[in-house]
Parts: sequence; structure tokens; C-alpha cells
Amino acid sequence: MIVFGTHAKARIMAALRAVFDFLALNLALVTASLLIVSLPLALEAAWVALQRWRKEGEDRVIREFLVALRRRAHLRSLGRSGLPLLAVLVAVEEVHFFAKGGSGLAWICLGSGSAALVIATSGFAYVLLLGAQDPSLRATQAWSIATELALQNIFVTGPLFLLEGAVAFLLGLLDPALLLIGLPLAYLQLARHTAHLGIKRASQAR
Repeated sequence: MIVFGTHAKARIMAALRAVFDFLALNLALVTASLLIVSLPLALEAAWVALQRWRKEGEDRVIREFLVALRRRAHLRSLGRSGLPLLAVLVAVEEVHFFAKGGSGLAWICLGSGSAALVIATSGFAYVLLLGAQDPSLRATQAWSIATELALQNIFVTGPLFLLEGAVAFLLGLLDPALLLIGLPLAYLQLARHTAHLGIKRASQAR
């Protein structure tokens, strides 16, 4: 009975520690993203912290986040993840602009914008994955690999990335408080799993 109680207490403490680490890392991500220019770097750093936390058992998530953020605090990392993020925002604006419909040309632009949004959203997630794996990776290399992965998995991971981003955006819009209690990090975790799925499918297809 005492052993069971000890084990149950250990599980509860581990669960509480995991919740604390998750909320702390989410707060660090939100804080580091307050400046738009630092958002891509913060996302890469949070990706690294999540990877080490879940895969390698490293539970000092804030330390890992800060170390990863410092390693990426240069123009190469900013350009590598920043331009794909800008492409996502441009595609979102294009879809929003032409969503009202109207002429045939507007519908064509809506279709092309939607396709661009799927590819841009996928490419951005793959760039985050590549940047997290190798902080010294050049932007052009990351974009090339990410675009290839996005096109290879366009009918599988493409819709998943788009759905994850849309749900996170809508939830954040409906209740901004969710941004402070885990929504950004939850989105990043889902995108991370989806990106790894795309990598696995691409490697199996070779």
C-alpha cells in the first residue's frame, strides 16, 4: 500500500512538473515573440526545447529554449524562418482578399492563393524543423528542402498543417487568454509531429 502511494505521488508530481514546464515554455515563447522580428527565432528555439524535452528527456525547458534562442540570434536564422513566415502571411491576406468572390478572375486568384497557402504553411513548418535540427543551415538550403517536402506531402501533411494553423488562429482570436495558457506551444507541438510524419513519408518513398 505504501509502495502504491509512493508511485502514485511520483506520477502526480511528474504530471504537475510536465504541466509547469509546458506553461513556462509557452510563456517564454510568447514573451520572445512580442517583437515580430523575433517570432521566427522564438519558434525555432521552442521547437528545439520541445524536441529535447520529449525525445531526450531534457526537462530544463527554459534553459534549452534560451540556449537555442541565443544560437539562432543572427541574420541567417532570421532570414531562414522569417521569409517563409512572411510568405504565409501574404498567402493568408490573398485568400482573405479574394474570399468575397465576384468575377471569374477573383475565383481563380482565390484558388491559387489557397494552394499557395497550403504550400507556404507546410514549407514554414518544415523550415522550422530543419532550422531546429541544424542552426547553421543556410536559408536557401532550408527553403529548397522544405519546398520539396511540402510538394511531396501536399495531400497528406498540407491539409493537416493548414487545419492546425486555422484552429490555433481561430481559438486565439476567440479567446486571447489561450495564448498564455498553452495555445502557441500546443500548435507548435502538433506541427512538429506533422512535420516528422512528412519526413518519414518522404524517406520511405525514396
